[in-house]
Amino acid sequence: EQTRRVSSIVQSLVNFAHAGKRIGLEAHCAVNVRHTAQEAINLIQLKSKHKQLNFQNLCDETLMVSGDPQRLLQVFVNLISNANDASINEKAIIVETTASEHTATVTLTDEGSGIPKDIQEQVFEPFFTTKDPGKGTGLGLALVYRIIEEHYGKITIESPVNTSSGTGTRVIITLPIHLQQSVDTH
Repeated sequence: EQTRRVSSIVQSLVNFAHAGKRIGLEAHCAVNVRHTAQEAINLIQLKSKHKQLNFQNLCDETLMVSGDPQRLLQVFVNLISNANDASINEKAIIVETTASEHTATVTLTDEGSGIPKDIQEQVFEPFFTTKDPGKGTGLGLALVYRIIEEHYGKITIESPVNTSSGTGTRVIITLPIHLQQSVDTH
């Protein structure tokens, strides 16, 4: 399973580097947002055993979006990892969802250091990073943006969340809901 995941990540990077074409809708399937977010949280917790963060997965158990499960897992891993990196012990990282008739909105909020307004427009650019040398490549958020775009979605950032302290970041992703096709067997 891990070999398949690594292979998928490498393929994603190759596609990103070659400005690959959009994934066809036929490649998309129903993806449970809560389960995908939880898998990403579990992976980040394995990596960050020294940090005691308060991960809260408040996503609707039944909400399904249309997409590629591995690519959407990459999105969650990148975003939750960034929130984890920006947060100190005992701070909350909350993933929650809302839905309308055709779209699902996934909101990831942290209580971390926030993103200065003057660089918010740059965070989705390839090779842009605020991390120390050797700590980040600057491809994570560019890849996230690309994946969301390939899924006919939208991603925005609000920071700071807490205007009095100037801390916290909220990432808002909108994705198409997976439309269930019911077949009448009568």
